[in-house]
This record gives sequence, C-alpha cells and structure tokens, in this order.
Amino acid sequence: LGTPHTSPTTALVDQTRGLLREIATSPSCSSQTLADAGIRITCVGSSSLSAKLLTTDLEQLIAATSYLPLVGRLDNVKGDGIVPVDLAFMDSPARRVEIERCSATGGAVRHAHVLPTPWNLLDGEAASWKLPEDIVWYGSPGVLGQWSEYVC
Repeated sequence: LGTPHTSPTTALVDQTRGLLREIATSPSCSSQTLADAGIRITCVGSSSLSAKLLTTDLEQLIAATSYLPLVGRLDNVKGDGIVPVDLAFMDSPARRVEIERCSATGGAVRHAHVLPTPWNLLDGEAASWKLPEDIVWYGSPGVLGQWSEYVC
C-alpha cells in the first residue's frame, strides 16, 4: 500500500539508501520470479494528489517535497502525497490497483491517516498524531474495498 518499488535514476536522492536499486537488480526479487514461485503480488497506489511548489494548497506542497526528491521532477506527477504513482507499482505480472478517489466520499486517497512525531524517532512505540476523520487513506471505508479483494 503506497510503497515505492523502484528508485529511478532521475531521483535526486535515494531515500532507501540503495535498497530499492539492489532489489530491482536482483533476479530473485522480480515479480516474474515471485509469480513463478507461486507468490501473487498486488501493488496498490493512489493517484489522487498532484504536486506543486508554488501553491497555497498545503497538500500539494507536501506532495512536491516528497515527489521531487523521489522522481526528480514535478510535471504531471501524481500519487498519495508521499509516494508518486511512478514508483508505486512493480512490473507485470504483479497486479496493479491504482486508486483515484474514495468511492464513498469522492475524496483524495492519501498515504496515511496519521503523522509521525519527533518522538517516533526516539521511541518506535510512541503514538503518531491522528489526522482529522475526513482524511481518507488506503484503510478508509470506500477505499479498502477497492483493493482488499486482491490480497485475501
């Protein structure tokens, strides 16, 4: 759910410190090898949020600060506000479930319904800040049903 699966050469930084590139070049981790071993793969990503640096929309600004380092550009980049669609899916035969909107509210589908806090760095069990109830994410009603049938 909203997980990057590639690290393009256009990225300004590799936020996984080489892990995604290592996995991408390992034949044993390809979606075809996994499928041949009987492992079904479903990747779920949202294309709800676009990115802009010059805006008064806080979500577009946050998306821009996430997408730009990951893909090296902002033109026509969409995602869940943290992970751009360009990185959210493995190659075929992995199943691709791209979610555009919440079917219940029509709202944008975001990466999470919580924000990490500085305390999470010191204590992994520390509670994150919950966002308002109207913030829609992959686990929200109206979104969950768009992907859960593929992983059960």
